[in-house]
Amino acid sequence: MKAVIYLPLLGSILLLGWYFTADRQPAPRSTAPMVSAAPTTPSPTPEAQQLPAAVDTIAAPLPASVRGTEVDGRLEVDARGNLLITSQIRHLFDYFLGLIGEESPAVTHQRIRDYLAQQLQQPALGQALELLDSYLAYQQQLVDLESRFPVTDSLADLFAREQAVQRLRATLFSREAHEAFFAGEEIYNNFTLERLAIRRDSALDEQEKAQAIEALRESLPEEMQQLLVPQIHQELRQQTLALREAGADERQVRELRMELLGPEATGRLEALDQQRSQWRQRIAAFNAERETILAQPGLAEADRQAAVNALLQEQFTETERLRVMN
Repeated sequence: MKAVIYLPLLGSILLLGWYFTADRQPAPRSTAPMVSAAPTTPSPTPEAQQLPAAVDTIAAPLPASVRGTEVDGRLEVDARGNLLITSQIRHLFDYFLGLIGEESPAVTHQRIRDYLAQQLQQPALGQALELLDSYLAYQQQLVDLESRFPVTDSLADLFAREQAVQRLRATLFSREAHEAFFAGEEIYNNFTLERLAIRRDSALDEQEKAQAIEALRESLPEEMQQLLVPQIHQELRQQTLALREAGADERQVRELRMELLGPEATGRLEALDQQRSQWRQRIAAFNAERETILAQPGLAEADRQAAVNALLQEQFTETERLRVMN
């Protein structure tokens, strides 16, 4: 099993080698203008073309959902005016492509080209437009590719689909752009598939599976492990919520944590759960005694408040009292 599982992850590790070392040139020039609601007319002078410009210079007005927002993604060039290929360019493309549905694809595509023309000069402009054409072609071909793969939970089919997507990217993008745009995504997808292979290995018991998953994660360089942290914790929150809504018990929640986080992190979460449970019990007990005090007949308001304050002082430290009062 190990030879099958770790080969795709090794490919991702090699892919990410450039991801953490590239784009180290000094002092790139970048702009991140706000999206303007009113059309502007760009100046024909070279000096004006170097300044941040508003987005909506084409005839179609901006959809209301993005007016006044900041463009997500930066454009950077080196000292020679060449475009620096970073993940920020993909963020920028996706920011505008998210408008499709509010406006036609043709209008959105032209909007991106206009924005690039406002922000960049040659040679960076030509490089950015070429990269945009590749990204649009990728999105279209990705739809066609995925239509050929059935919706299935077969591990072999899932691996085959991911490998086909990565091959498609390699054919459409330069190595530099492929790594900048997709390295983080591919490392996470391959990690997820390899983790699924471990979970489905009937030769391992639950403890062995958890240890294997933890070893899989720790086999990555530190930078790559950091890439996985947000996705893993988001997945844990979503799956934990789904389990609890389905009536799962704590044993099932623990198994999920073991699968996603490993034994050590699971132990820390369980300790945190216990602390939170004890805190809730203390708060509940305090509130019950407080209500008893407030319900006593014959006590003046000042006496009630004094008794509640005394109870608060008795049961909580100074720091804890701030939490209770807030």
